[in-house]
Amino acid sequence: MSRIVVGPFNRVEGDLEIKLDTDQGQVTAARVNSPLFRGFERIMQGQEPMDALVYTPRICGICSVSQSVASARALADLMDLDMPLNGQLATNLVLANENMTDLLTHFYLFFMPDFARGIYSNEPWFDSVESRFKAQKGSAAKVMLPARSEFLHLMGIMAGKWPHSLSLQPGGSAKPIEAQERIRLLAILASFRKFLEHTLFGDDLEAIAELGSWNELQNWREKHDWQHSDFTRFLHLSDQLHLASMGRATDQFLSYGNYPDPQGGLFKAGASFAGAVTDFDQKGITEDLAYSWMQSVNGPVHPAAGNTEPSLDNEAAYSWCKAPRLNRQVMEVGALARQLINGHPLAADLVSRNGANVESRIIARLLRARYCDPADAKLDQAAKAR
Repeated sequence: MSRIVVGPFNRVEGDLEIKLDTDQGQVTAARVNSPLFRGFERIMQGQEPMDALVYTPRICGICSVSQSVASARALADLMDLDMPLNGQLATNLVLANENMTDLLTHFYLFFMPDFARGIYSNEPWFDSVESRFKAQKGSAAKVMLPARSEFLHLMGIMAGKWPHSLSLQPGGSAKPIEAQERIRLLAILASFRKFLEHTLFGDDLEAIAELGSWNELQNWREKHDWQHSDFTRFLHLSDQLHLASMGRATDQFLSYGNYPDPQGGLFKAGASFAGAVTDFDQKGITEDLAYSWMQSVNGPVHPAAGNTEPSLDNEAAYSWCKAPRLNRQVMEVGALARQLINGHPLAADLVSRNGANVESRIIARLLRARYCDPADAKLDQAAKAR
């Protein structure tokens, strides 16, 4: 038996270390260690409830709006406050702006540059991929970063600033939009759509939205050279490196849903076990401290009854992480889970073929970009309501 230690990873928020025990080529144990204690649950104790709008966005500088929205919605629940339609739309647009920006950041700055490392230098595609995606030097970043920066101007107009905006409140957004700003917002979306169609996909968003199966995706791909767009480049690399055979987990999925509105929202909530999608009940969520440097509680409990009291007495502990479960089951969340539970046929076909894997997760993330078009209508609706 041997042990592989990978890390620390320190690209985003804090460090992360992975330890794998292997025996005859099979993983027998895996440990994910977060060596940094943060304890935001403890930070909030004894504070005024509205202070959560200031503290919780600091959980993450990359996805601070997600923390802000969660905090504002939790406060609205406590107040028994119904958010007006315009508040929902404004909040959804600000959140979608950050979500889309994070998608680009992950794909272009964190994921694709890994294929430009010297370990692949003997591959026939390497020179082209290195020229395109090499960290800090590739041509892709020189195009993506200006597009990302311009797209984030939407955040400045609608939320005041990014990250850590204070405009998101339990009732919606405190940042008004002037008539001339509405025109600027529509121009920003049009420019971002142009980047998606010309650079990321190399096709109209409508054509990408119509891809409903693996076969349809392959037929679309075969119409283009593998260097036609950054999406086709990824699909080529995935074939060459067999990414569809890597990273499979439990194939059990959970989505909280997102972007709520009176029609039910853009993404619905649900859970998927053995291919069957069911309603999601958050009461089934528990946190397990069996391997955490935390003061033990009586078994896994719901987060509302949980404990975040540091303790080094647990001899089995190796991390500051808690282990969340739904009905005591390990669940996958993220883009693939959201698309699958929302009924996207391509996501469902990908999972039915090879389960959740590196390829299907990246495709699901990029499918998220196709919603830039309906977001245009949402933005127009929100701006008119103001």
